[in-house]
Amino acid sequence: MSETGPPERDPDAERERRRRERERRQRERTAADRQEPGRRGSEGSADAPRGRQRAPRPPAGRRMRGIVIGAAAVLLVVVILLIAGGGGGTAPGTTVAGVDMGGDEAQAKAALTKRADELLSRRVELQAGGGTVATVRLSDIGATVDVEAAIRAAQDASPSRLIRGLKAITGQSANEVPLRADFRKGAVAGWVAEVSDQVDRPERDAAVLVRGADFTVEPSEAGRVLDRKALAAAVSDDLTALPGAIALPLRPKEPALTTDAARQQVAQAEEVIRRGTNVVVDDLEATLPRDDVARAMRFTPEGLRIAASELRRPLLAAYPKGSVVPSPARYVIRGKRAVVVPSKTGRLVDARRVAEGLMGEDRPVESSFVDVTPVFTTEKARSLGIKEEVGSYTTPYSPGEARVTNIRRASSILNGTIIPAGGSLSLNKALGRRTEARGFVAAPMVADGLYVDAVGGGVSQVATTLFNAAFFAGFELNEHTAHQLYIYRYPEGREATLSWPTPDLKITNNWDAAALVRVTNAADSITIALYSTSFDRKVESETSERFEFTKPVERRVTSPDVTQGEVLYSEGSEGFSVRITRKVFKGSDLVSDDVFTTVYLAPPKVILVPEGTPGAETPVSPD
Repeated sequence: MSETGPPERDPDAERERRRRERERRQRERTAADRQEPGRRGSEGSADAPRGRQRAPRPPAGRRMRGIVIGAAAVLLVVVILLIAGGGGGTAPGTTVAGVDMGGDEAQAKAALTKRADELLSRRVELQAGGGTVATVRLSDIGATVDVEAAIRAAQDASPSRLIRGLKAITGQSANEVPLRADFRKGAVAGWVAEVSDQVDRPERDAAVLVRGADFTVEPSEAGRVLDRKALAAAVSDDLTALPGAIALPLRPKEPALTTDAARQQVAQAEEVIRRGTNVVVDDLEATLPRDDVARAMRFTPEGLRIAASELRRPLLAAYPKGSVVPSPARYVIRGKRAVVVPSKTGRLVDARRVAEGLMGEDRPVESSFVDVTPVFTTEKARSLGIKEEVGSYTTPYSPGEARVTNIRRASSILNGTIIPAGGSLSLNKALGRRTEARGFVAAPMVADGLYVDAVGGGVSQVATTLFNAAFFAGFELNEHTAHQLYIYRYPEGREATLSWPTPDLKITNNWDAAALVRVTNAADSITIALYSTSFDRKVESETSERFEFTKPVERRVTSPDVTQGEVLYSEGSEGFSVRITRKVFKGSDLVSDDVFTTVYLAPPKVILVPEGTPGAETPVSPD
């Protein structure tokens, strides 16, 4: 028998088998890959959900573009940072008032100091009404610049390196920091007040002049007022933004009574007069003088009215029978006591009813007698606590001098004034402006260290006398100004000058009772006494020795009395200072402890020369 070997395999069948084997293994690997994320998430738990299919990798081209973009961004940031420079101190290009603070710190500080001085000393024009009214340098009103603070502000304001690089690429500066001035407390407000005093113009109401029963309208005029806050803000802002000329912020101020309104009221007043001024009281008819009714008319922003108080005199003259004039309470002085003289009720025609009737159309105007209680009653007088003298002072004068006329005129106005408890008195307000029309005359007074003639000269003696009476009454001395030159008739350091509108004398009755001002004039002196309630007050005072002496200067002054050569008017003498102390007690309690220091100028050596002499002074009388 023959021997046979293993059967021979078909090559095609073998290749097919291998292909199938590879496909099977590939399917197994694919299935395993799909299950792998789920197995990691559930740590092999049989219940874990199947994981998500892995995202396909992006194409190679997209991956390359992302890499290129990221590298470009990093490169751009690096370039910006290189352009920006170092990251410490002040960024290059950061400026203060035009000075680059990004360089050497010492050089920047020196440059900024110089620039600040230039800005502070620069003259700025203040303009109003189309012209320059004043100029100012900020340094003249106490402005300074804190350079160190400005440098710190520049450092704080410096941008990051990235931002400053971006600004450099786009052509922008790194930063601009404002430079502001520092002012002493109250300096700007004080300066603004001075400017306001110079440029403010008060509005003027229309006025109606009455001559007999004829009326003439004086036109109104608008005023203007400085916006103080706006001006203060303008000089307090960035110094580099301050212009060379400031148009002052002025607001118009319209009058309360315009010309048109006054003319309308005049037409109404003329109609009132045309209707007649006849009045009937208790069946007795009388006609009031047209001139008296015209003088009683008041032209106001609220409209035309007739003042009843101004009709009382013509009504008293028209109806004397049955009229009794009321008497107010008053004080009489007996020794050092103030005694109340009781008031008395009167009986007069009802002036208010007449005034209202005249404004109407019916004629005659009907009225009647009414009881009239005086404003200042006995009860009111007694309630004020005016009982006894609490302070008094006397100063001498030479009879016959022109100044004595002014002293007596001022005394008559001031006499009888009552200062309420806690109330104040301004002597200028009490006396009013001194004019010839009001009975004052020209007399010598001190102005700018020289004696000149002025209407009202001499009223400072009233101020000095009142000052001393208030001094020893323990009153609060709010405002007073000593004479520039010492005047022998007054106590050293305890005196006050007065002019219009300043300087003024202001005092406060800081006690719990009103005070009566009583002024009396002898042939050669003036006395002012204050009456109130004592409250056991006591005043202690001391005057120092003279100190800080000064020498006189020579002044050449023009005089119409000198036509040629020179005339020695006065030799001059030393100036000095003096200090006054005052302690005010209420019983044993100290109420106030005051110190007043007065500096007197040295009276100059005065040489009179002809008018027009070069370099000589021309004395100017104050208003």
